[in-house]
Order: sequence, then C-alpha cells, then structure tokens
Amino acid sequence: MAGGGVVRRHATFRSWLGPHFHAFVALKHAGGFDYQSQEELLLAFDRYVYSSEVQPPMSRPVLLAYLETKAHLALRSRDNVIAVLWQALAYARRHGAQVLDLPPRPPKPLEYLRQRQPRILTDAEFGELLAAAAQLAPVAGYRPVTAVAVLGLLWTTGLRIGEALALDVGDLDTRDRLLTVRAGKFGKRRVLPLQISTVSALESYLHHPVRRSSAAPSAPLFISERKRRICGRSFETTFAEAWAATSISGPRPRIHDLRHAFAVRTVARWYAESRDVNGLLPVLSTYLGHVSVENTRQYLVANGSLLGAASTRFALKTTALDEVRS
Repeated sequence: MAGGGVVRRHATFRSWLGPHFHAFVALKHAGGFDYQSQEELLLAFDRYVYSSEVQPPMSRPVLLAYLETKAHLALRSRDNVIAVLWQALAYARRHGAQVLDLPPRPPKPLEYLRQRQPRILTDAEFGELLAAAAQLAPVAGYRPVTAVAVLGLLWTTGLRIGEALALDVGDLDTRDRLLTVRAGKFGKRRVLPLQISTVSALESYLHHPVRRSSAAPSAPLFISERKRRICGRSFETTFAEAWAATSISGPRPRIHDLRHAFAVRTVARWYAESRDVNGLLPVLSTYLGHVSVENTRQYLVANGSLLGAASTRFALKTTALDEVRS
C-alpha cells in the first residue's frame, strides 16, 4: 500500500502454467492494477499444480479438486479464488497453454452479497459515536482528536478505512476542496470533491495544538501518538472502544458499515429530492471507487431507509396521477 512501507516479495511461478500466469499478472500490472492479492491466489494454485505433479492438459477434474481444497473459505473468499482462476486459465488457453474447455463458472452463492447485514447508523447514532470517540483516553491527548477526524471523513466520503489511513497531507487540496485517493482498491487512483464542512474539519485537525507533527505534503495525514501512520488494526481497537462507550443497543457495526451508510444516505437524499437515481448511480460508483455500478447496487439491496424513500416517491407519483385523472 502506498505510504505504508510494504515491500512486495518477488513472485515465482513454478508449474508448467507459470509462464502464462506470469504474463497474465504482468498484463494486469500494465493496466494499472496492483493485483497483489490476486497474484497470491494464482501462486497458491501454481504450487498445487507443481507439488501434485499435474501434467498438461489442465482438466476439469483437477480444477474442481483444487476448489474442494478451498471449501473451508468464506463464500466471498472462495468466489474470489474462482474469479481469478477462471480469468487466468482462460488467458493461458488463448495463448497456447494446454487447458481443456473450462467448466461453466460456478454461480455466486445467494449469500454472497449479505454474509453479514451491514448496520446503517442514523445521524443521531453516529453523532453519539463521534462524541464517545472525542472522550477516549487520554482525553487531552492525540488519540481522540484523530479518532474524530478519521470517523468524520469516513462518514462524509464513504472512503474505505485503508484508503483514509493511507492519505498524506499533500493529498488534501483545501483551496479547491479536493482529496486525492492514491491507495484505492486494485491500485486505482481517484480525486474526490469534499464538502466545505469536511475540509474545515480536516484543516482544524491539521492545525490542532496536540498534533505537533510534520505538515509536509509527504507526511501521513492521520498519525498515532508516536507520530507514525496509523495502522488498520490499531484503528479497529479505537473504533471498538468508542462504540462500547456509547449507549446504543445492538451489535457493533464494522468500520466498513460507515461506507454502506454513506451510500445509503446519498441515494436516500436523491430519492427525497426526486432525482434520477438510476442515472446518478454511476456518479456514486465512481466516487466510491467501485469497478462497476453493480458493485454499488450491492450496497443498496433491501435497505429500510431506501425502501421508505422509494415508497414515498411512489406514493407522490401515484397521487399526482390520480389528481390528473380526476
């Protein structure tokens, strides 16, 4: 991850499919994708082929036998393995590898999109969470100030937590109210317009008396008490402590649920304003850094807030039609 100091190890494919996998990964890199996690999945399959002494051609029984070794994985993780393998093997076959006709790609399980229902916080609940974060120990220290700044940014932009923690000071353009996300998923870079209130909050954070850290463009935007970039695991602990300090009942949300909440609130507002939601979804998808609009739609499935907004719009439209007919 950019700015995180992660050193990538050299990947080595050893099976007879290795040259094709290497070329496939190189093609992904040339297209601007980081593709590191997907490469690891291919390396695991390559090790299986090599250690099992699987000889060409690659057959359906071998492929399905390998998928059986992944039966223990969560549904989403197993589907990621399938997606990468099917693409890489199709590429290898097109470029001369002895790969028999691939079986149809197994369909995504019905539970794929909702292994755990996200908790969509209300404005009031988030306000209480933010107030609890501001009182984290040490109250007069840097931790609560940073917690409030990070949570506020997640709430108003829908950033992934990894994207937020990877930000540098120079990624924030206070004059034009823009935020450059350089460590997006799959290595994608995007520039986000910010609300005036969000820019003001980040400016206040940068100049807060307890921060006392470098404001150079290359310096981390969010730092720990040790003046280092905050890691995701550390902020998970901070988030859990802040939630435990609230009086809100029910299970604790995940940090990622704030991203869901941003998407839901945005679309609910569009419904309330009688905007063209379907026409605007690509805009939201780009803002969130999704690969396609379908990824964004997954965030909005069967959500109570949206169903309420949609039903209100439908009632208004049908009432108007009744008035015209009468």
